[in-house]
Amino acid sequence: MLNVVVNRALDGKFKKLEQMIEGYTEVYAQKMAEQIVLRSPVDTGTYMEGHNLGMSAVGASQSSRDKPRKQPYQPYADAALSQLYSQASALPHNAHLIVFSNNAYHADVVEYELGYAPYRSAAREHKRIAAEAEAEVKARFR
Repeated sequence: MLNVVVNRALDGKFKKLEQMIEGYTEVYAQKMAEQIVLRSPVDTGTYMEGHNLGMSAVGASQSSRDKPRKQPYQPYADAALSQLYSQASALPHNAHLIVFSNNAYHADVVEYELGYAPYRSAAREHKRIAAEAEAEVKARFR
């Protein structure tokens, strides 16, 4: 008969690692959200309001037609971050795939034609953001 005994100290380490992994997804998603919002333009606010975070992409469903232009940046940025943070908190802790997307009809124009590229530029920062998120989560458990 073969017996395996787990040292209680290991059990505590496993619990700590599990908590760190759970916290990592949310912190990483929040930091990516900050980069996306920071790089996003505001004209009517539709694009900024259209940022989403989940397990799959959202389709285009919002138009900026007939909305007032030249809206202030900060209120829309604050609202977008609040929404994305809430969505990050709602992600399953074991999520291995998270998707940022935008439901504005003109999202491709903002990303590719106008040169703002909030999603592409945030993606280029992925390694740095991942390292920052890892360090932040590890620091919580020291």
